[in-house]
Amino acid sequence: MDGYRYYLFYMQFAGWMMDLHLSTLMQFIPLFPVFGGYCTGVLTQFFGIDDSFQTTYTAFTICLVASALNSCFVRKHQAISKISSKYLLNDIPYIIVIFLLNFYPVVAATLLYLSMLSKDNQVILVKEVYPNLVDNFAHLSNYVVFDSNYWAIIFFAFIFFGCTYTLILIVTTTYSMFRTLEDNRKHISSSNYAKHRATLRSLLAQFATCFLIVGPASIFSLLVVIRYEHSQVATHWIIVALTLHSSANAIVMIITYPPYRNFVMLWKPNRSFRFSTTQRSGDMNTRIHTERSFAVTMTSSRS
Repeated sequence: MDGYRYYLFYMQFAGWMMDLHLSTLMQFIPLFPVFGGYCTGVLTQFFGIDDSFQTTYTAFTICLVASALNSCFVRKHQAISKISSKYLLNDIPYIIVIFLLNFYPVVAATLLYLSMLSKDNQVILVKEVYPNLVDNFAHLSNYVVFDSNYWAIIFFAFIFFGCTYTLILIVTTTYSMFRTLEDNRKHISSSNYAKHRATLRSLLAQFATCFLIVGPASIFSLLVVIRYEHSQVATHWIIVALTLHSSANAIVMIITYPPYRNFVMLWKPNRSFRFSTTQRSGDMNTRIHTERSFAVTMTSSRS
């Protein structure tokens, strides 16, 4: 697999980190009608971590899943490009591309943290926009309220750039990989050709599950800007959609990727193909040996 399995593990691990954070370490409780909320769970009750840090880490894990998927596409494109060396990247450009892809979550999380209001500004915003809720917020020891500002606009633009870049990257690399396989189909074995195509289909199916991340994140960004009235209900379903991604991705992996399915189901690899190949090779060697013996006998008789 040319190291590709490690990238698949990286993607599954990133999804596990996001699910662990959202379902076990913290839970975001939206506050109606304010577009914001407070965090509860292990990180808040036992470690006293600020809600802004927990929200920032949530954005980091979401972007990390997308970056891991992009890295899988780039790695697979690199492996298939070795067939013809037409679109093959050198080591240094390849390392730079992988580094930039995985540095994206750090930048996105930093921009989100910078866009958050300070505690004093959050109190001022609640007094100006929701004056009837000031007493309710006074009983909360820690909360986070989102509002559109300079850093928020940069953050949303950066997220939009990341989503657009991901779509372009996946479309271009997928087309290039299928084109390379078709152009060099005569130069590779049928088994390798089938494996590459199966892997590509699995990657595309995993990309489809990423809409459970991109869609909710885009809706969240839009609701921050327009200050949607029913933000509490919308935030609830956004969190539900985010936590569904890893389960959907694991199901897709089991269905579309045989090595992963065999590992999860504890199935033994199918050895019938290997046996038939070995038997066919033995029959061929016997036939060649018989033809050579017949040729030697005919030569001796003529002499």
